[in-house]
Amino acid sequence: MHLFTYMYLAGLLLGLVIDAITYLIPIKLSHGNRISSNFVFAILVFIVSLLVGGFTGIAIGFFSVGIYSTALLLGLFGIKASWKKLVYIVIVILVTGVYLAYFI
Repeated sequence: MHLFTYMYLAGLLLGLVIDAITYLIPIKLSHGNRISSNFVFAILVFIVSLLVGGFTGIAIGFFSVGIYSTALLLGLFGIKASWKKLVYIVIVILVTGVYLAYFI
């Protein structure tokens, strides 16, 4: 498996972690504000990848694409709690399945 695949999968998981952290904030945030925080974090990571440049910058860019993908999926399907849980489960199973397929 390539470095970029690892970075993309790690970005998917970090996007889930960022979304989960927004529930720990004592301020009651709406669905749009939670997703906006994921998008803003993905944009900040992408700007860092542009500043770093080179091969390392490309890897960090794939990291931000993973966060952006998670934010997009949660934005589309995360309005209802059942769909949000489904997105969480699918992403975790996808990442776990890819890692297990690589190691077997």
